[in-house]
Amino acid sequence: MKKSVTLAVLLIIAIFFVPAASAQSNAQPENAAPLRSQSINGSTGLYSIPSGGIGWENAGKFGLDAGYRSIINNDNGISHIPAITISLFKWAEISSAFDIQPDINIAGENQKNSDLVLGLKIKLPTNTKNVKNPVIALGGNFQFININNDNNGYNAYQPYIAVTYIGSFFNMSAETTVVFGKTLYSGGPDNDWNFDFGMGFDLILFPDVFGSAVHWIIDFANFGYSDNSWANSLHPHTGSAWNRGNVNTGIRVNLAAIPAFSRFKFALDLAFNDLLDDGARSFTAGVVFGFAVK
Repeated sequence: MKKSVTLAVLLIIAIFFVPAASAQSNAQPENAAPLRSQSINGSTGLYSIPSGGIGWENAGKFGLDAGYRSIINNDNGISHIPAITISLFKWAEISSAFDIQPDINIAGENQKNSDLVLGLKIKLPTNTKNVKNPVIALGGNFQFININNDNNGYNAYQPYIAVTYIGSFFNMSAETTVVFGKTLYSGGPDNDWNFDFGMGFDLILFPDVFGSAVHWIIDFANFGYSDNSWANSLHPHTGSAWNRGNVNTGIRVNLAAIPAFSRFKFALDLAFNDLLDDGARSFTAGVVFGFAVK
């Protein structure tokens, strides 16, 4: 109960206090650059799914984002995920995330359960002449599941295409992302003919009140941020997305809307993971800080 109260207080502070401070900025949301923050696995995106953009698209030839997230599951404990994302020449991105999951006790023995996720994304030149065109990226991630576990370790590889396009919802700016891909395996589960699909929205909430500071993000996918995303029971196909898909939703606060931070990327995530499934339902709190070099 105490944990739930604390998380509720943090959410209230993020929604009301921080946007009020950002109101000092005169920039209008429709003129502001899109918010390009990390997904949980380090690639630029929403929560579980990558987006068509890269971390730094409009400023400098090199950008660096560093993030940390904790995924809190009342039944199974807390996973800690530090991540780094590097943007190169406004069209390429390299990412990495180390998912430090709690050990799992099997037959009286604690077994390692942590994962390493590496990502690569190439942004296609679809919107260089018209920023209203969809942003499209080809990418892939390489997942080393249950590293340092001799019995249950395996690798997963996920090539994908991500398309992000701008629209509006009740006069609020909204970005829609659609992802289509395929997960392949080595050293573990058998390959099959299942395909990966995800869809999500990044909506700027009440821009007349909050400016571009508060984003509501929701995504749904039949895959998680990794093949064995937390919470799981260590074995393949026990991540939350394998049951009925994975719904994530929450608030992403763009602290860079505050003038003092405007030269940087500074984002706060407060979200619910796998919201519809009992047992897998978790809470994520995280922060991302980044900068670009011309």
